[in-house]
Amino acid sequence: MWEKVSAGRAYHVDVFVYEAHQQRIKYDAQKTMKVMFYKNNTKTMETSAYDDAYDLSGSGCSPTDKFAIVLHGWIQSCSDEWALSLIERLSYYRGGCVICIDYSVVASSSYMRLYTNFDTLTGAISSIILTLFRQGFDPKRGYMFGFSFGGQLASAVGRSLRPHHIIESIDTCDMAGPGFDPIAVDHSKAGKHVQCFHSSRDKGTFVYSCHRNIMLGSCGLKQPSVASQLHLGSHGLCVDIYINTFDYPFYAVNYTPPECFTWQKTAKIPDGYTVGYEENFDSQVTGQIFVPTSLHYPYNLSKKQLKLLTKGGA
Repeated sequence: MWEKVSAGRAYHVDVFVYEAHQQRIKYDAQKTMKVMFYKNNTKTMETSAYDDAYDLSGSGCSPTDKFAIVLHGWIQSCSDEWALSLIERLSYYRGGCVICIDYSVVASSSYMRLYTNFDTLTGAISSIILTLFRQGFDPKRGYMFGFSFGGQLASAVGRSLRPHHIIESIDTCDMAGPGFDPIAVDHSKAGKHVQCFHSSRDKGTFVYSCHRNIMLGSCGLKQPSVASQLHLGSHGLCVDIYINTFDYPFYAVNYTPPECFTWQKTAKIPDGYTVGYEENFDSQVTGQIFVPTSLHYPYNLSKKQLKLLTKGGA
């Protein structure tokens, strides 16, 4: 009997020590992270993620505002050109408060080190968002975007907030595959509306479980414009294409291209349907959506080009 009691106490002590260790690691990660607030495309405040509460009076942000969270990828930061461009577009089209969470200190090392810190970063980012909720921000007015490794973080953070908090809308761009595939994850559980853009076969995930899986270019595996944008590759082009959808129409085809394999049901879409950031999500349009892209900036096809392509593929 005494041995059973001792074993039980030892187990609880081990659990307590482990949880304390994990909490310390999370706070250590938060010490290197920054939370940057933008209002009207102007950075109004930068603070440490280690703070338990933010004095929002200097940020221009109000809990009654819409809010957007931006998460970057490996060897990136909130100062990257695409991040600043996305913040500008969100500020213009969506309004409200845009918050970029910078974990570039951790992301600047090897991919494997960043990957081993995935759970730590997920917990730290979740804590930041929960702090905002405690200050009155409403998840129903929330949007989150993640690119590459940041896409996996956006999904994991969204799922960790359930069931008490459900982010209204989450978009990801070529969510990272290395280290994560082929583990089946239901990314649709990350938010009320989750759409994922896919653009590469070498760096992007092959887990297509979002409400919408938007297959850019050739079956979501390769972009024609990689020929003129070698420095970006098909993976890096995803976020550029996503940003361009704010200003240019990216038309979807209403069939599965014959060279593409369908992992999920193909969405039923109306004629002239375009993809990108969507303020009012149409829950009737779910599944895989194929969107051809072009060789040159801004990488979209005109209606005339799409019609010629459709005649050849339908």
